[in-house]
Amino acid sequence: MGTSSSLFNQFLLQADQTGLPEFALSFVTDILTSIGEDNNDIADYSPNPFYGFNNDTNRNAQSGRLTLVDGGEDLQNIPLHPLIQPNRDVDVIFAVDSSADTDSIWPNGTSLVATYERNLNSSGIGNGTSFPSIPSANTFVNLGLNNHPTFFGCNSSNTSSITPLIVYLPNSPYVFHSNISTFTPSYNLTTRNGMVQNGYEVVTMGNGTADPQWPVCVGCAILSRSLERTGTDVPAACSECFQRYCWDGTTDDATPPTYQPEFRGEAIDTSGALSIRQGTIATAIAMASLVGIVISAI
Repeated sequence: MGTSSSLFNQFLLQADQTGLPEFALSFVTDILTSIGEDNNDIADYSPNPFYGFNNDTNRNAQSGRLTLVDGGEDLQNIPLHPLIQPNRDVDVIFAVDSSADTDSIWPNGTSLVATYERNLNSSGIGNGTSFPSIPSANTFVNLGLNNHPTFFGCNSSNTSSITPLIVYLPNSPYVFHSNISTFTPSYNLTTRNGMVQNGYEVVTMGNGTADPQWPVCVGCAILSRSLERTGTDVPAACSECFQRYCWDGTTDDATPPTYQPEFRGEAIDTSGALSIRQGTIATAIAMASLVGIVISAI
């Protein structure tokens, strides 16, 4: 089911952190409050197309109205929950994370943590799903798990039921500072091209320059669950990959220092590009509110 909503309500929640002048903050807040009161910041399905459907597991089965907001608002920026439903029998998920979790707008694993915690929630909201163990966001930063690919759930025997292997691919600066806020209203061509190129470098590990065996390790991740199901011996090359990329359970929950990653490759020419490497989410929101959100509301 595809839908659309907005992030206007997120601005309201973070308005006090933007550093906007009082007159501008009041102006923008009044506009967005009006939008919220009119329910124009949600996707409203009336009547509920799933009314009376799967009463035992559907929390909205008896509601005549279905209202939806951006899925990242409960911190699950990566839409993993639909993919980990048991009847899908998914073997592997490549989870690309471009979240703005840190002050410098890089991911720190919060999205994976949120899905893991949802799965453990005693209210039953996890709907029978199973998800591999995930460490804290502090551990992600302290151990560098948010700066290179990491496999989670390598040993499926550690979970009560079979879970997909999660190949975590966090946004990191290989050749371009692609830490651009969602609230940025527009991008010039240099910025766009830099972000696309950096994304390619992230998922290919610099086209194999950071690890020539990375393509082999991707194949091993894809085959991992089928090797388990069929009782097939794990090839030596895959054992090496799992040793290198699987999270081994180590944790470090100490408060990490300010996260400012360095380039992993040779930086591309960024003349004229938008970059907020040293900026904060609050600054980005402030820029967007004055340049983009206000214009769209007029």
